[in-house]
Amino acid sequence: MSVIEKISSEEILDSRGIPTLKTTVTLSNGIIGEACVPGGTSTGTNEALELRDGDPNRFNGNGVLKAVENVVGPIQSSLKGTDSDDQEKIDRTMISLDGTPNKSKLGANAILSVSLAVAVSTAANQKLQLFEYLRGLTKISTGFAVPTPMVNLIEGGKHANSGLDFQEFLVIPTGFMTAKEKLNAVGEVISKLEVSLKRNGLDGKLGQEGGFAARFTSNEKAIDFLKKVLEETFKASFFSIGIDVAASTFYQNGKYKITDIENPLVANDLLDFYKKLQESYNIFSFEDLFEEDFDSWKLAKQKLSPASILIADDFTVTNVDLLRKIIADDSIDGVIVKPNQIGTLTETLDFIEEAIENKLKIIISHRAGETMDTFISDLAVAVNADFLKAGCPLQKERLAKYNRLAEIESYLENKQ
Repeated sequence: MSVIEKISSEEILDSRGIPTLKTTVTLSNGIIGEACVPGGTSTGTNEALELRDGDPNRFNGNGVLKAVENVVGPIQSSLKGTDSDDQEKIDRTMISLDGTPNKSKLGANAILSVSLAVAVSTAANQKLQLFEYLRGLTKISTGFAVPTPMVNLIEGGKHANSGLDFQEFLVIPTGFMTAKEKLNAVGEVISKLEVSLKRNGLDGKLGQEGGFAARFTSNEKAIDFLKKVLEETFKASFFSIGIDVAASTFYQNGKYKITDIENPLVANDLLDFYKKLQESYNIFSFEDLFEEDFDSWKLAKQKLSPASILIADDFTVTNVDLLRKIIADDSIDGVIVKPNQIGTLTETLDFIEEAIENKLKIIISHRAGETMDTFISDLAVAVNADFLKAGCPLQKERLAKYNRLAEIESYLENKQ
Protein backbone atom coordinates (compact mmCIF):
# COMPACT_ATOMS: atom_id res chain seq x y z
CA MET A 1 0.00 0.00 0.00
CA SER A 2 1.16 3.53 -0.81
CA VAL A 3 -0.46 6.75 0.29
CA ILE A 4 -0.70 10.12 -1.40
CA GLU A 5 2.36 12.18 -0.43
CA LYS A 6 2.00 15.25 -2.63
CA ILE A 7 -0.30 16.77 -5.25
CA SER A 8 0.99 19.48 -7.56
CA SER A 9 -0.67 21.22 -10.48
CA GLU A 10 0.06 23.76 -13.19
CA GLU A 11 -1.68 25.71 -15.90
CA ILE A 12 -1.01 24.47 -19.44
CA LEU A 13 -2.62 25.20 -22.82
CA ASP A 14 -5.03 22.88 -24.62
CA SER A 15 -5.30 22.36 -28.39
CA ARG A 16 -7.27 25.61 -28.75
CA GLY A 17 -4.64 27.65 -26.91
CA ILE A 18 -6.93 27.93 -23.88
CA PRO A 19 -5.65 27.12 -20.36
CA THR A 20 -6.33 23.84 -18.62
CA LEU A 21 -4.72 21.85 -15.77
CA LYS A 22 -1.93 19.32 -15.59
CA THR A 23 -1.86 17.64 -12.18
CA THR A 24 0.73 15.30 -10.69
CA VAL A 25 0.09 12.92 -7.78
CA THR A 26 3.17 11.63 -5.97
CA LEU A 27 2.88 8.55 -3.76
CA SER A 28 4.87 7.88 -0.61
CA ASN A 29 7.17 5.47 -2.49
CA GLY A 30 8.01 8.11 -5.09
CA ILE A 31 5.78 6.80 -7.90
CA ILE A 32 3.94 9.56 -9.77
CA GLY A 33 0.88 9.84 -11.95
CA GLU A 34 0.02 12.73 -14.24
CA ALA A 35 -3.26 13.76 -15.84
CA CYS A 36 -4.33 16.66 -18.05
CA VAL A 37 -8.00 17.57 -18.31
CA PRO A 38 -9.68 18.72 -21.53
CA GLY A 39 -12.07 21.63 -22.01
CA GLY A 40 -15.34 21.85 -23.89
CA THR A 41 -16.59 24.37 -26.46
CA SER A 42 -20.07 22.99 -27.01
CA THR A 43 -21.07 22.25 -23.41
CA GLY A 44 -24.37 21.00 -22.02
CA THR A 45 -26.19 23.22 -19.54
CA ASN A 46 -26.14 20.43 -16.93
CA GLU A 47 -22.40 19.77 -17.04
CA ALA A 48 -20.25 20.13 -13.94
CA LEU A 49 -18.55 23.53 -13.80
CA GLU A 50 -15.19 24.17 -15.43
CA LEU A 51 -13.71 26.72 -13.01
CA ARG A 52 -12.19 29.72 -14.81
CA ASP A 53 -10.49 32.76 -13.28
CA GLY A 54 -12.65 35.39 -14.93
CA ASP A 55 -9.70 37.81 -15.18
CA PRO A 56 -10.15 39.67 -18.50
CA ASN A 57 -6.44 40.50 -18.58
CA ARG A 58 -5.49 36.80 -18.84
CA PHE A 59 -6.77 34.59 -21.67
CA ASN A 60 -10.05 36.56 -21.85
CA GLY A 61 -10.95 35.29 -18.39
CA ASN A 62 -10.24 31.64 -19.21
CA GLY A 63 -7.23 31.16 -16.93
CA VAL A 64 -7.35 28.29 -14.44
CA LEU A 65 -5.06 29.55 -11.69
CA LYS A 66 -7.92 29.38 -9.18
CA ALA A 67 -8.43 25.71 -10.05
CA VAL A 68 -4.68 25.10 -9.65
CA GLU A 69 -4.80 26.78 -6.23
CA ASN A 70 -7.69 24.51 -5.24
CA VAL A 71 -5.69 21.43 -6.20
CA VAL A 72 -2.52 22.34 -4.29
CA GLY A 73 -4.50 23.85 -1.40
CA PRO A 74 -7.71 22.31 -0.02
CA ILE A 75 -7.73 19.18 -2.21
CA GLN A 76 -4.14 18.25 -1.37
CA SER A 77 -4.77 18.90 2.33
CA SER A 78 -7.83 16.65 2.35
CA LEU A 79 -6.15 13.75 0.49
CA LYS A 80 -2.59 13.71 1.80
CA GLY A 81 -1.96 10.41 3.58
CA THR A 82 -4.93 8.68 1.91
CA ASP A 83 -4.45 5.20 0.47
CA SER A 84 -4.18 5.72 -3.30
CA ASP A 85 -5.86 2.34 -3.93
CA ASP A 86 -9.20 3.67 -2.65
CA GLN A 87 -10.34 5.56 -5.76
CA GLU A 88 -13.95 5.86 -4.64
CA LYS A 89 -13.03 7.23 -1.21
CA ILE A 90 -10.74 9.79 -2.81
CA ASP A 91 -13.39 10.92 -5.27
CA ARG A 92 -16.16 11.04 -2.66
CA THR A 93 -13.88 13.06 -0.38
CA MET A 94 -13.41 15.68 -3.09
CA ILE A 95 -17.13 15.74 -3.89
CA SER A 96 -17.92 16.31 -0.22
CA LEU A 97 -15.19 18.94 0.10
CA ASP A 98 -16.70 20.86 -2.79
CA GLY A 99 -20.24 20.49 -1.49
CA THR A 100 -22.05 21.94 -4.52
CA PRO A 101 -24.30 20.13 -7.04
CA ASN A 102 -22.07 21.02 -10.01
CA LYS A 103 -18.62 21.19 -8.36
CA SER A 104 -18.60 24.97 -8.73
CA LYS A 105 -16.64 25.66 -5.53
CA LEU A 106 -13.44 23.75 -6.36
CA GLY A 107 -14.11 23.27 -10.07
CA ALA A 108 -14.81 20.02 -11.89
CA ASN A 109 -11.59 20.55 -13.83
CA ALA A 110 -9.57 20.73 -10.60
CA ILE A 111 -11.28 17.69 -9.08
CA LEU A 112 -11.06 15.58 -12.24
CA SER A 113 -7.36 16.30 -12.71
CA VAL A 114 -6.68 14.83 -9.28
CA SER A 115 -9.09 11.93 -9.74
CA LEU A 116 -7.42 10.81 -12.97
CA ALA A 117 -3.87 11.41 -11.73
CA VAL A 118 -4.58 9.22 -8.70
CA ALA A 119 -5.68 6.39 -11.01
CA VAL A 120 -2.57 6.77 -13.17
CA SER A 121 -0.25 6.71 -10.15
CA THR A 122 -2.01 3.69 -8.64
CA ALA A 123 -1.81 1.75 -11.91
CA ALA A 124 1.92 2.43 -12.03
CA ASN A 125 2.29 1.44 -8.39
CA GLN A 126 0.55 -1.87 -9.07
CA LYS A 127 2.67 -2.38 -12.22
CA LEU A 128 -0.45 -2.56 -14.38
CA GLN A 129 -1.36 -1.02 -17.68
CA LEU A 130 -3.80 1.81 -16.98
CA PHE A 131 -6.67 0.04 -18.75
CA GLU A 132 -6.01 -3.08 -16.68
CA TYR A 133 -6.17 -1.12 -13.44
CA LEU A 134 -9.35 0.68 -14.53
CA ARG A 135 -10.98 -2.66 -15.38
CA GLY A 136 -10.50 -3.64 -11.73
CA LEU A 137 -12.71 -0.69 -10.73
CA THR A 138 -15.61 -2.10 -12.76
CA LYS A 139 -17.90 -5.13 -12.55
CA ILE A 140 -16.97 -6.28 -16.07
CA SER A 141 -15.75 -9.88 -16.14
CA THR A 142 -15.36 -10.50 -19.88
CA GLY A 143 -12.17 -10.13 -21.90
CA PHE A 144 -10.93 -6.81 -23.23
CA ALA A 145 -12.30 -5.39 -26.48
CA VAL A 146 -10.78 -2.47 -28.40
CA PRO A 147 -13.45 0.03 -29.53
CA THR A 148 -14.08 1.22 -33.07
CA PRO A 149 -13.01 4.82 -33.79
CA MET A 150 -15.64 7.41 -34.70
CA VAL A 151 -13.60 10.01 -36.58
CA ASN A 152 -14.70 13.59 -37.15
CA LEU A 153 -13.61 14.58 -40.68
CA ILE A 154 -15.83 17.58 -41.49
CA GLU A 155 -16.69 20.14 -38.82
CA GLY A 156 -19.41 22.73 -38.35
CA GLY A 157 -21.47 24.30 -35.58
CA LYS A 158 -19.46 25.86 -32.75
CA HIS A 159 -16.34 23.91 -33.71
CA ALA A 160 -15.68 25.56 -37.08
CA ASN A 161 -16.46 28.70 -39.04
CA SER A 162 -17.70 26.65 -41.97
CA GLY A 163 -21.34 27.73 -42.16
CA LEU A 164 -22.51 24.19 -41.48
CA ASP A 165 -25.16 23.75 -38.78
CA PHE A 166 -24.32 20.18 -37.83
CA GLN A 167 -21.26 19.97 -35.60
CA GLU A 168 -19.55 16.77 -36.72
CA PHE A 169 -19.63 14.62 -39.84
CA LEU A 170 -18.02 11.37 -38.76
CA VAL A 171 -16.74 8.27 -40.50
CA ILE A 172 -16.87 4.90 -38.74
CA PRO A 173 -14.68 2.08 -40.14
CA THR A 174 -17.16 -0.71 -39.43
CA GLY A 175 -15.85 -3.10 -42.10
CA PHE A 176 -12.40 -3.78 -40.62
CA MET A 177 -11.28 -6.15 -37.88
CA THR A 178 -8.40 -4.61 -35.94
CA ALA A 179 -7.81 -1.13 -34.56
CA LYS A 180 -4.70 -0.79 -36.71
CA GLU A 181 -6.63 -1.70 -39.87
CA LYS A 182 -9.39 0.75 -38.96
CA LEU A 183 -6.98 3.61 -38.32
CA ASN A 184 -5.01 2.93 -41.49
CA ALA A 185 -8.26 2.95 -43.47
CA VAL A 186 -9.26 6.26 -41.90
CA GLY A 187 -5.87 7.65 -42.97
CA GLU A 188 -6.60 6.59 -46.57
CA VAL A 189 -9.97 8.38 -46.44
CA ILE A 190 -8.41 11.55 -45.03
CA SER A 191 -5.87 11.62 -47.87
CA LYS A 192 -8.62 11.17 -50.46
CA LEU A 193 -10.88 13.73 -48.79
CA GLU A 194 -8.11 16.34 -48.66
CA VAL A 195 -7.43 15.97 -52.39
CA SER A 196 -11.15 16.07 -53.26
CA LEU A 197 -11.78 19.17 -51.15
CA LYS A 198 -8.87 20.97 -52.81
CA ARG A 199 -10.00 19.93 -56.29
CA ASN A 200 -13.44 21.40 -55.59
CA GLY A 201 -12.14 24.61 -54.02
CA LEU A 202 -13.39 23.60 -50.57
CA ASP A 203 -10.12 23.18 -48.74
CA GLY A 204 -9.18 25.58 -45.98
CA LYS A 205 -8.67 25.73 -42.26
CA LEU A 206 -9.21 22.88 -39.83
CA GLY A 207 -11.85 22.94 -37.11
CA GLN A 208 -11.22 22.70 -33.37
CA GLU A 209 -11.12 18.90 -33.46
CA GLY A 210 -8.76 18.64 -36.43
CA GLY A 211 -11.42 17.98 -39.08
CA PHE A 212 -11.87 20.00 -42.27
CA ALA A 213 -13.84 23.25 -41.89
CA ALA A 214 -15.06 23.03 -45.48
CA ARG A 215 -17.66 25.62 -46.51
CA PHE A 216 -20.43 23.51 -48.00
CA THR A 217 -23.68 25.30 -48.77
CA SER A 218 -25.77 22.79 -46.83
CA ASN A 219 -25.44 19.95 -44.36
CA GLU A 220 -26.74 17.43 -46.88
CA LYS A 221 -24.12 18.46 -49.44
CA ALA A 222 -21.39 17.83 -46.87
CA ILE A 223 -22.79 14.34 -46.21
CA ASP A 224 -23.11 13.61 -49.92
CA PHE A 225 -19.53 14.72 -50.57
CA LEU A 226 -18.20 12.60 -47.72
CA LYS A 227 -20.15 9.54 -48.88
CA LYS A 228 -18.74 9.85 -52.40
CA VAL A 229 -15.18 10.08 -51.06
CA LEU A 230 -15.76 6.94 -48.98
CA GLU A 231 -17.12 5.07 -52.01
CA GLU A 232 -14.15 6.16 -54.13
CA THR A 233 -11.71 4.93 -51.48
CA PHE A 234 -13.29 1.68 -50.20
CA LYS A 235 -16.28 -0.53 -50.74
CA ALA A 236 -19.41 1.17 -49.42
CA SER A 237 -19.86 -1.50 -46.75
CA PHE A 238 -16.46 -0.78 -45.18
CA PHE A 239 -17.42 2.62 -43.74
CA SER A 240 -20.48 4.25 -42.24
CA ILE A 241 -21.33 7.91 -41.63
CA GLY A 242 -22.39 9.40 -38.32
CA ILE A 243 -23.60 12.89 -37.50
CA ASP A 244 -23.29 14.89 -34.30
CA VAL A 245 -26.17 17.25 -34.94
CA ALA A 246 -25.71 19.35 -31.75
CA ALA A 247 -29.20 20.69 -32.37
CA SER A 248 -29.14 23.02 -29.37
CA THR A 249 -26.71 25.25 -31.31
CA PHE A 250 -29.34 26.10 -33.96
CA TYR A 251 -32.41 26.04 -31.72
CA GLN A 252 -34.12 29.34 -31.01
CA ASN A 253 -37.59 30.35 -29.88
CA GLY A 254 -38.92 26.80 -30.09
CA LYS A 255 -37.73 26.16 -33.67
CA TYR A 256 -34.65 24.91 -35.52
CA LYS A 257 -32.99 26.88 -38.35
CA ILE A 258 -30.71 25.03 -40.76
CA THR A 259 -29.22 26.06 -44.11
CA ASP A 260 -30.83 23.13 -45.95
CA ILE A 261 -34.36 24.48 -45.51
CA GLU A 262 -35.45 28.12 -45.85
CA ASN A 263 -37.95 28.37 -43.02
CA PRO A 264 -37.37 27.49 -39.34
CA LEU A 265 -38.54 23.99 -38.44
CA VAL A 266 -40.54 22.60 -35.57
CA ALA A 267 -39.16 19.38 -34.09
CA ASN A 268 -41.36 17.07 -36.16
CA ASP A 269 -40.26 18.71 -39.43
CA LEU A 270 -36.62 18.44 -38.39
CA LEU A 271 -37.19 14.76 -37.69
CA ASP A 272 -38.56 14.36 -41.21
CA PHE A 273 -35.31 15.87 -42.51
CA TYR A 274 -33.28 13.42 -40.40
CA LYS A 275 -35.36 10.59 -41.84
CA LYS A 276 -34.61 11.77 -45.36
CA LEU A 277 -30.88 11.81 -44.61
CA GLN A 278 -31.08 8.36 -43.05
CA GLU A 279 -32.78 6.88 -46.10
CA SER A 280 -30.56 8.67 -48.64
CA TYR A 281 -27.19 8.07 -46.98
CA ASN A 282 -27.70 5.10 -44.67
CA ILE A 283 -26.69 7.17 -41.63
CA PHE A 284 -25.18 4.96 -38.94
CA SER A 285 -25.67 7.29 -35.96
CA PHE A 286 -27.31 10.56 -34.95
CA GLU A 287 -26.12 12.43 -31.85
CA ASP A 288 -27.98 15.20 -29.99
CA LEU A 289 -30.95 15.31 -32.35
CA PHE A 290 -32.98 17.88 -30.45
CA GLU A 291 -32.87 20.40 -27.63
CA GLU A 292 -34.16 19.03 -24.29
CA ASP A 293 -37.40 17.68 -25.73
CA PHE A 294 -38.30 14.20 -24.47
CA ASP A 295 -41.33 13.80 -26.74
CA SER A 296 -39.29 14.48 -29.88
CA TRP A 297 -36.58 12.07 -28.78
CA LYS A 298 -39.17 9.34 -28.24
CA LEU A 299 -40.65 9.97 -31.66
CA ALA A 300 -37.18 9.86 -33.21
CA LYS A 301 -36.58 6.47 -31.58
CA GLN A 302 -39.73 5.18 -33.25
CA LYS A 303 -38.86 6.57 -36.69
CA LEU A 304 -35.06 6.25 -36.92
CA SER A 305 -34.02 3.35 -34.71
CA PRO A 306 -32.79 0.62 -35.07
CA ALA A 307 -31.57 1.54 -38.58
CA SER A 308 -29.57 4.35 -36.94
CA ILE A 309 -28.15 4.56 -33.43
CA LEU A 310 -29.55 7.52 -31.49
CA ILE A 311 -26.93 8.96 -29.13
CA ALA A 312 -27.39 11.39 -26.26
CA ASP A 313 -24.71 13.77 -25.01
CA ASP A 314 -26.00 17.20 -23.92
CA PHE A 315 -29.09 15.42 -22.63
CA THR A 316 -27.20 13.11 -20.25
CA VAL A 317 -23.76 14.79 -19.72
CA THR A 318 -22.26 11.69 -18.04
CA ASN A 319 -24.69 12.19 -15.15
CA VAL A 320 -26.30 8.98 -13.86
CA ASP A 321 -29.43 10.77 -12.59
CA LEU A 322 -30.09 12.35 -16.00
CA LEU A 323 -29.35 9.02 -17.67
CA ARG A 324 -31.96 7.26 -15.55
CA LYS A 325 -34.52 9.87 -16.54
CA ILE A 326 -34.00 9.33 -20.26
CA ILE A 327 -33.75 5.54 -19.86
CA ALA A 328 -37.24 5.60 -18.36
CA ASP A 329 -38.48 7.07 -21.65
CA ASP A 330 -36.66 4.46 -23.79
CA SER A 331 -35.64 7.15 -26.29
CA ILE A 332 -31.91 6.52 -26.91
CA ASP A 333 -29.63 3.72 -28.09
CA GLY A 334 -26.29 5.04 -26.84
CA VAL A 335 -24.56 7.63 -24.70
CA ILE A 336 -21.51 9.82 -24.93
CA VAL A 337 -19.13 9.53 -21.97
CA LYS A 338 -16.93 12.53 -21.12
CA PRO A 339 -15.33 12.38 -17.67
CA ASN A 340 -15.00 16.17 -17.46
CA GLN A 341 -18.77 16.55 -17.78
CA ILE A 342 -19.20 15.03 -14.32
CA GLY A 343 -15.81 15.59 -12.66
CA THR A 344 -14.59 12.29 -11.15
CA LEU A 345 -13.58 8.85 -12.37
CA THR A 346 -15.93 7.16 -9.89
CA GLU A 347 -18.99 9.01 -11.17
CA THR A 348 -17.94 8.31 -14.75
CA LEU A 349 -17.76 4.59 -14.04
CA ASP A 350 -21.13 4.70 -12.25
CA PHE A 351 -22.63 6.26 -15.39
CA ILE A 352 -21.05 3.65 -17.65
CA GLU A 353 -22.27 0.82 -15.42
CA GLU A 354 -25.84 2.14 -15.57
CA ALA A 355 -25.64 2.44 -19.36
CA ILE A 356 -24.26 -1.10 -19.74
CA GLU A 357 -26.99 -2.52 -17.50
CA ASN A 358 -29.55 -0.90 -19.80
CA LYS A 359 -27.86 -2.25 -22.94
CA LEU A 360 -26.89 1.14 -24.33
CA LYS A 361 -23.96 1.68 -26.69
CA ILE A 362 -20.99 3.31 -24.97
CA ILE A 363 -19.09 6.04 -26.82
CA ILE A 364 -16.09 7.39 -24.90
CA SER A 365 -15.39 10.92 -26.13
CA HIS A 366 -12.79 13.66 -26.13
CA ARG A 367 -13.54 17.41 -25.95
CA ALA A 368 -12.89 20.34 -28.29
CA GLY A 369 -9.95 21.50 -26.19
CA GLU A 370 -7.61 18.54 -25.84
CA THR A 371 -4.11 17.66 -24.64
CA MET A 372 -1.73 14.80 -25.34
CA ASP A 373 -3.25 12.89 -22.42
CA THR A 374 -4.58 9.49 -23.56
CA PHE A 375 -6.57 8.49 -20.47
CA ILE A 376 -9.83 8.12 -22.41
CA SER A 377 -8.29 5.50 -24.70
CA ASP A 378 -7.45 3.30 -21.72
CA LEU A 379 -10.89 4.00 -20.24
CA ALA A 380 -12.56 2.92 -23.49
CA VAL A 381 -10.76 -0.44 -23.49
CA ALA A 382 -11.28 -0.91 -19.75
CA VAL A 383 -15.08 -0.72 -20.06
CA ASN A 384 -15.30 -2.47 -23.47
CA ALA A 385 -16.77 0.67 -25.02
CA ASP A 386 -18.31 0.26 -28.44
CA PHE A 387 -16.67 3.37 -29.87
CA LEU A 388 -13.98 5.94 -29.16
CA LYS A 389 -14.68 9.41 -30.50
CA ALA A 390 -11.44 11.40 -30.49
CA GLY A 391 -11.62 13.83 -33.41
CA CYS A 392 -9.50 13.83 -36.56
CA PRO A 393 -5.96 12.38 -36.39
CA LEU A 394 -4.65 15.36 -38.37
CA GLN A 395 -4.37 17.05 -34.96
CA LYS A 396 -1.66 15.54 -32.74
CA GLU A 397 -3.81 15.60 -29.59
CA ARG A 398 -6.35 13.36 -31.37
CA LEU A 399 -3.79 11.13 -33.07
CA ALA A 400 -2.23 10.33 -29.68
CA LYS A 401 -5.50 8.80 -28.49
CA TYR A 402 -5.95 6.64 -31.59
CA ASN A 403 -2.32 5.55 -31.45
CA ARG A 404 -2.84 4.50 -27.84
CA LEU A 405 -5.69 2.24 -28.99
CA ALA A 406 -3.39 0.51 -31.45
CA GLU A 407 -0.72 0.25 -28.76
CA ILE A 408 -3.15 -1.41 -26.34
CA GLU A 409 -4.31 -3.80 -29.06
CA SER A 410 -0.70 -4.82 -29.73
CA TYR A 411 -0.10 -5.33 -26.00
CA LEU A 412 -3.16 -7.58 -25.71
CA GLU A 413 -2.15 -9.60 -28.76
CA ASN A 414 1.34 -10.18 -27.36
CA LYS A 415 -0.11 -11.38 -24.04
CA GLN A 416 -2.09 -14.17 -25.71
